[in-house]
Amino acid sequence: MICLSLGRVLGYLACAALIFLGIIFLLASVYAASRLLVGAILVLAGLGIAILTWRTGASQAPVKYELQMPGSLKVGSIKCPNCGAGLDPSTMQLKQGAPTVKCSYCGNEFEVSEEPKW
Repeated sequence: MICLSLGRVLGYLACAALIFLGIIFLLASVYAASRLLVGAILVLAGLGIAILTWRTGASQAPVKYELQMPGSLKVGSIKCPNCGAGLDPSTMQLKQGAPTVKCSYCGNEFEVSEEPKW
């Protein structure tokens, strides 16, 4: 989905209007030679605005994920499902909204999930 800001929409509309008027003036230069210069200036101005509008596109802000738990959270032990090595819970990272750990022994990266209490 393309989401344009108001400034970019106005820039593209101004670009289209200037290029359209420039083409009209270029076509009308058959009757008066002075319209050729005006048409060329309008087309060049429209193309310049198009380039500026395209280059000054909105940059996306970085997204920061934070994991906030109500109350205190204690992690007993984390074991790698691949090699069974005990891992340090402080190396846990949040990737795509899920806590993940990378095993320092075998290199396996896995999501940490809570086991059912029953």
